Amino acid sequence: MKTTNYISNKQLIIRIVFGFLFISIVILLLSTVYIKDVALNNLAEDDARKTSELIFETMNTRMQEGWGKEDLNKILSRLEYVRKGMKVSSYRSHNVEEILGIIKHDKQIVDSDPLIQKAMKGEEQFIIEQDGSIRFLYPMKVTQDCITCHYNTKAGEVNGVLDIKYPPSDIKISLDMMTYYFLLFFVIFIVVFFYIFFFVINKKMVTPIIKFTQEIKRISDANDLSLKANVNTSIEEIGTLQNAFNKLLETTKFYYDKLINSLYIDSLTNIYNFIKLQKDLETKEKFSLALIDIDKFRQLNNFYGTNVADFILKELAILLKDTVKKEVSVYRVTADKFALLYKYDITKKDLKSLIKTINTHKFQYKYTDINIRIHIGFIVNDYSRALEKTELALEYAKKTRTDIVKYDDSFQLEDEYMQHMIWSNKIEEALQSNNIVPYFQPMKSPKENKIVKYETLMRLKDADMVYTPDYFIEVAQNANLYSQLTQQLIQSTFDYFTSKNTKVKFSLNFALEDITNKDTIKLLFKLLDEYKYSSSVVIELLETQEISDFDALNVFINQVKSYGAKIAIDDFGSGYSNFNYILNLNIDIIKLDSSLVENLDTDKNSLKVVKSIVKVVQSLNLEVVAEKVHSQAIEDILTKLGVDYLQGYHIGKPEPEILDVN
Repeated sequence: MKTTNYISNKQLIIRIVFGFLFISIVILLLSTVYIKDVALNNLAEDDARKTSELIFETMNTRMQEGWGKEDLNKILSRLEYVRKGMKVSSYRSHNVEEILGIIKHDKQIVDSDPLIQKAMKGEEQFIIEQDGSIRFLYPMKVTQDCITCHYNTKAGEVNGVLDIKYPPSDIKISLDMMTYYFLLFFVIFIVVFFYIFFFVINKKMVTPIIKFTQEIKRISDANDLSLKANVNTSIEEIGTLQNAFNKLLETTKFYYDKLINSLYIDSLTNIYNFIKLQKDLETKEKFSLALIDIDKFRQLNNFYGTNVADFILKELAILLKDTVKKEVSVYRVTADKFALLYKYDITKKDLKSLIKTINTHKFQYKYTDINIRIHIGFIVNDYSRALEKTELALEYAKKTRTDIVKYDDSFQLEDEYMQHMIWSNKIEEALQSNNIVPYFQPMKSPKENKIVKYETLMRLKDADMVYTPDYFIEVAQNANLYSQLTQQLIQSTFDYFTSKNTKVKFSLNFALEDITNKDTIKLLFKLLDEYKYSSSVVIELLETQEISDFDALNVFINQVKSYGAKIAIDDFGSGYSNFNYILNLNIDIIKLDSSLVENLDTDKNSLKVVKSIVKVVQSLNLEVVAEKVHSQAIEDILTKLGVDYLQGYHIGKPEPEILDVN
């Protein structure tokens, strides 16, 4: 890359001034020499002519008085004495020689000197010799008075030549001195003029420009767009440039702030976002961090719709900002997760009041009151991987259904990995010892007012402990042990009911992962074929992922139903479960999602939705099961709505044995 060598304005002005000064002095010197030479020539020539005319008139007067050549020579000698160094000679023309005779010496000089010969023809000759001496040849022309003596001539003809020679004259010396003084004065004048010119330009133009560039550098080095260039100047162009620069800074700052705002602000809630949280956590200042998660937000979003969900998120952001202190920063981290960054230590007591405020707050959308529940995980003054640790605390709170969990060393990531290894070993041991066992949760028929069927749920037995899938199912999936768990549960369930020799109905949960596993499906169909009460079996399709290939799934459903078994859709009304499944799948039963049921006694919208679903589903000759029936009030409402089966802790908890069917 080519490097540009810059010079300052001051250096540029100095170079220009000195350049013009040098050129001016050179031109002045050359002009002065030329003028001096011209003036010297003109003055010397004029002086010589006047001297020659004076000598001629003197000689002419004396010749009229009858003076001879010797007398004239005396006059010339006298003139040479008067003007020191001057030498005057006179030479006769041919006409004069005819009358007065030839002077041999003079004749030789005339014949050998071409300048005299030219002068004899009437041409004045002015010569400055190399040594500075001057020679002037003056043609003496015949006047009317001369004709009296010089009868062989005419007026205007040349009678002779005066040859005047000067040494380097006083004229030249005087002119040289005058020229030198003039030159010195003019040089001084030019130097002073350019100095004043430079001083004024430097003060009025260069200095403001330098100050302006220094201001630009100051602002650039400070990286602060709020600064302004401030140079006091009367130069309109510099003032205009400074105003334009400051305006550019303001415009740049406006769009920079706008960009930063879009980068750090959540567009929905207008509070800080996850990027801003990460940046603020880098400050390493004393802080406490709390993460807030809205419980079952996905179900809420599917139930009420996106507009209502967005409304709740925005209202929650406002509620958080209004509830916490001013020095607490509020962030939206993910869709349903918020963060609070405190600049001081917090306790569970501080967060309990926050949870109470939010859990009891009614989010009023149009004419509907909506309640939410939150979980909080938090850390205090733990700067190393603060966000990860707070996430672990929050996940633990959600898993254990605890309102608030503070992170401690037992949540270390390394321990989490160790737990995965431990659970992998537990799962393998349980598979080897047939300790993947079925538990059965009863379902009640309101019409018959008795338990008529059961849902089979997976449990893992380890010594005296029995674990729900929440503890191990994710580990099993990551360890590629999930299908073995499902297969052992299916086998144990059929073995159990075969041993009971009862027609009591039971259901098994199947995810798409189970349906696409050839070994699992092969085992299911084998057991259905062998089980004499296969019509009592229900396969519940879980919503682990959205169903896209209805044709392939219907092949499985139809094969299951060929044994007399029935198909149910689990968690209907949330997630992927919707009326599209009813229309595209050959099902028999739908199970209402627990989020629709648990607030039936307090949420009018839930009641309306459930009532509508029951009416539509039963009009299609399908059965309806309601999950999470946790109170008598909920049971009474569902019974009144005509729901076919009730399930929940109010009806009965999962147990390793079914009730006595007799």
